[in-house]
Amino acid sequence: MKTPKPTTTARRRFIKNAALLAPAITLFPSWLTASTGSRLRIAIIGTGSWGRLYLEAALLHKDIEVAAICEPDTSAWQEAKQLFKKAGVSLPAPVNEAGNNYHTLLSRNDIDAVIIATPWHTHYEIAKAALLAGKHVACGPIMGSTVDEHRDIVNISRKTAKQYVTLDELSCRRDLQAIQQMVTTGQLGELQSIQAGAAYTTLHKTTGNSNLPYAVYPAAATAQLLGISANNPYISLRLQQQQQDYVIAKSNAKTGKTSLFVTRGLVSTIRLSTGNRQTVYLQSTSNIDQPFSTGFRLQATGGSWLDISKTVQLTGATASIRLNDNLPANNQTGRYRQSPAHEAVAMALHDFVKTVQQPVAGNIPVCIAATNSVIGMLADQSAQQGGASIEFPNFFI
Repeated sequence: MKTPKPTTTARRRFIKNAALLAPAITLFPSWLTASTGSRLRIAIIGTGSWGRLYLEAALLHKDIEVAAICEPDTSAWQEAKQLFKKAGVSLPAPVNEAGNNYHTLLSRNDIDAVIIATPWHTHYEIAKAALLAGKHVACGPIMGSTVDEHRDIVNISRKTAKQYVTLDELSCRRDLQAIQQMVTTGQLGELQSIQAGAAYTTLHKTTGNSNLPYAVYPAAATAQLLGISANNPYISLRLQQQQQDYVIAKSNAKTGKTSLFVTRGLVSTIRLSTGNRQTVYLQSTSNIDQPFSTGFRLQATGGSWLDISKTVQLTGATASIRLNDNLPANNQTGRYRQSPAHEAVAMALHDFVKTVQQPVAGNIPVCIAATNSVIGMLADQSAQQGGASIEFPNFFI
């Protein structure tokens, strides 16, 4: 398939096919204006830049009460205070500032759940303590540093009947939500393969520290599209080098305008196989010197999708159709339309609230969280073994 020339605008377009538009609209429930009557009392541990995004969303959510903050850094805490003031919400009392200890926070009976927004290497320790203290947990994409730590969190979540959910705003992209609707309704048939990478629209932005183990691909969305579960788990993984198309951003020296271009080169890719014989290719790195994106591609028996072209090609159709990922703002989403990042954070947070309010039997969310978290660690193991195939641990059993 010929790779289409990417557009330079970040603005989304409406699909032309009304059959696709109808299910996509249902993605945004009225959770900003209507409360269930039972507020989730949460504590946020860590109010760095990422933590403040979730704090801001939590202060606007009608089903959340921010009951406590744990932040030893005075500067970060001062910035967090401003968010309470902006939202017109009183500071939680009592509030311990510098020297705050999360163990003291976890001992409180007026807290139902915690959001862990601390450095990744502390996630396992804090999450374990929170679950054992009877709190639900929402955390960043990295659960732990070893397979045993992942299994430990899964077992504790099951034993305590407390939910553990990954806050993965990367997977809350509107185009991924829309394509999920097509898969769920059977419009694309059976999925055969997925290629997932960093969103091409972020190429002009700072990529951050490449040494952090955070994924640059939407792991949760990939797992959801495939239906990763006890019936269809990942069974193997290996890191491989392969020639493939990817997108880079180039700036015009005269105008300063940045445009996206498709090129081809050798890319490190994480190859996963599922129990249903599906194949997944995940972009394993984001190059700091020249950020690139392998994009998101989906191939199914009934059609295919390529995110950079914003089109869905249905099998047998003579023309592709445009996929809408720019639904108009309304009363339900308007307060979060500051930026796509804020909206994605709000959606990820709301998914956590729904999981706590409507728990899934068997604590499946923690199994999915462990599955997605361990991918990067196993890829490192494969690399150290020269690209050897690694058996994927099954957290669903």
